[in-house]
Amino acid sequence: MSNEHGSIVRSPKQLIIMVFACFFIPLIIILLLLVFVNNGKRTDSSASAAELIKPVAQLNFKDANEAVAPAASAAPAATK
Repeated sequence: MSNEHGSIVRSPKQLIIMVFACFFIPLIIILLLLVFVNNGKRTDSSASAAELIKPVAQLNFKDANEAVAPAASAAPAATK
């Protein structure tokens, strides 16, 4: 019953080891995950940055006053 509220860390050396471990182990895990994710995305290493960004950065501006043609696939309104 005397060890009911005991601590895991019993010496200053263990405390220092635990502090470093609690800081560096998650940091190493995060860095390894970043390396894993970044290496999986490279399918074409010869593609330039402009080619990779073009589909995202391309804007198509249209005239707001331009008449919109009715869609051919639109079904006519149903009548009763």
